[in-house]
This record gives sequence, structure tokens and C-alpha cells, in this order.
Amino acid sequence: MKQLIYLFIFSSSIQSIVGQVQPIPLASTKEATKKELAVDSQDVKYIPLFGSKKIVDEQILKSKDFFTQCEQNFKNRAEASKFFAERGWEYLSEGLLDTATYRFNLSFLLDPNNVEAYWGLGSVSYQKKNYEESAKLLRKGLVLAPDNPTLMIDVATVQLACFKDQKKCNDIDDALLLLDKSLKIDSTNANGWLKYAIAEFQLEHYEKAWEYFHKCRTLDITFLDMNFLQELLAKKEDPMGVFK
Repeated sequence: MKQLIYLFIFSSSIQSIVGQVQPIPLASTKEATKKELAVDSQDVKYIPLFGSKKIVDEQILKSKDFFTQCEQNFKNRAEASKFFAERGWEYLSEGLLDTATYRFNLSFLLDPNNVEAYWGLGSVSYQKKNYEESAKLLRKGLVLAPDNPTLMIDVATVQLACFKDQKKCNDIDDALLLLDKSLKIDSTNANGWLKYAIAEFQLEHYEKAWEYFHKCRTLDITFLDMNFLQELLAKKEDPMGVFK
């Protein structure tokens, strides 16, 4: 998820996970990505995971055309799933959220164990500010990739947004645990330290917030959030005197 979001939380992580794989030409891949593929229940294609397992079982899986196309143009369903997930990230980066949702749904349909499908759908929900839905989807991905530090940070980021909005998608203590675990795996992740700083700020631990903010700064200054910096300065002066 990469970052949950190209322009929001997940600002550079997404690109590190999703590779630039050249698409295998569908009998016309360009046309296929422009036209909606033949899947029943068009009213649910923009709902994450097509709405429910019941809908997938009773309606979506009845469609044969989509699977036939994939079988003709990909080595297997896992490869096809990866292809549609990559298209989903591309549409997400362009702000085409519904189109991205449909591509991630197709990725899920082809391979329910593809973490990218859940990660992508969770990212879309985050951009739509559906934080509780986003947290649930991202956690489904985390079950499949429990040791992925970037995904942990994305889950924690959503939970921090929930906490700020006073919504229930697990508490801030869980977010702290995820951030701590992710940074033990990769202590050089600047985005992780930034989110850790934001978490401590929300708990009014301003000294810790400054400590982690400066860790983010020393690792990668491009991750610094200037709006958050102003909020932090309003609560406590920079102990290091770097920011005024």
C-alpha cells in the first residue's frame, strides 16, 4: 500500500512495492483497460471485494468471459491478478478511485491471496475517508503479509486518522505497536518515524514527537509534513532549535 496513498499517507512506499512490470498484451490490453471487462453485477464492481462473498459466489463467479480472457492471455490467475493490481495502483495515482477499485476487485477475484488487492482497496477507502473500511481491508492484507513493515505503517496511519476523527478502528495503542514493530524491522523508514511522531503528538507526548520528527528529518527530509510541523511548534518549541 507502498503508501496507503500516493498523495496522502503512503507518499512513496507504494512505488517501492509495485514494480513496473510490462503488461502481457491482451487481445487487446489497451482496449481491455479502457472497456469494462465482462463481469456480471456491474452495480457492485465499485464496491470493495464486490460487496460480499455471497455476491461473488452467486453472481460474479457466474461470468465466464473474464476468466476465459485471462486464461488466454496470462500464464495463470496469479499473474493476471498481479497485472490488474498494477493497473489499480496506476488508476489510484491518477485519482480515478472507482476505476482503481474495479481493477483491485478483479485482482482479488483472480487471486484472493494477493495482498496487493486488499492493500489497494484499503488505499482507495482511505482516500475516500472511509477509515474504518480502510482499516479492515488493510488488515486483511496484513494477515497475508504479517511482516511487511510498509503495510504495518499504512495500517497504523489509518488508525491514527480514525483516532483523530474519534472513530473505532482499533485504538492508538495498537497503532503504536505496529509502528514499533515496523521500525524494528526497518529502522531507516522515514515515513514510519513521521507517523510515530504524529502518534505521540496525538497522545500529547510532545517531547517524543519531536524526537521522532527529527529522526524522520535525518533519514529523508522529503517526508517531513509541514502542516504537522506547525501543529507541533504550536504545542512545544523544537528542543534542538532547528525549526522556529
